[in-house]
Amino acid sequence: MPDPSFYAQQAAQQASRQAQQQAQQAHQQAVQAHQRAVRDAAQRGHRPPSAPVHTGHRGRAGGLVPFLLLVAVAVVFARDAALRHSVLGSLHHLLVTVLHR
Repeated sequence: MPDPSFYAQQAAQQASRQAQQQAQQAHQQAVQAHQRAVRDAAQRGHRPPSAPVHTGHRGRAGGLVPFLLLVAVAVVFARDAALRHSVLGSLHHLLVTVLHR
């Protein structure tokens, strides 16, 4: 009898493939809708929509906020109180500076 984790892995792979196919279909539908909108606007003599359809994920997996959050969590769990105080103070100062721009 196969290992239950094998069945779980197979189910996860199938779900991943289905999600990817659905995302591709949604992207294709969005592109087609955009193309129809451009074509209809041109037929009416209007300017076409200026922004193309952007779907999917960004090229990067994060940004400044998740990085700062990760640093804050790591520092909170650090054992050195002086380091924790120093880094949290710096993060607080950075956050205040960014929010008040």
